[in-house]
Amino acid sequence: MKRSTFETVLSFLLGFAWALLFLGSLLVFKITVYFSVPLAILATLVFIFWALFCILLLEGLHLYKERNELAKEQVRLLKRIAGKLDDKA
Repeated sequence: MKRSTFETVLSFLLGFAWALLFLGSLLVFKITVYFSVPLAILATLVFIFWALFCILLLEGLHLYKERNELAKEQVRLLKRIAGKLDDKA
């Protein structure tokens, strides 16, 4: 299946966001644990919610692109059907 450059970049960014979620949350916890454990947990949770929001945004872009392509294909098929119906009439 042929993929556009946009889809390739979006897939890369999505993978990067997941990696950032796992490695970043570990790093945030390790850095802030020296101050206090509750602060480390809070900072890690804030970072995790931020990273999940970014992942959700990227997934939304991917779904919007797929829905747009599907709508274009449906319009193309409906135009072909309408053209064949006009030829018969």
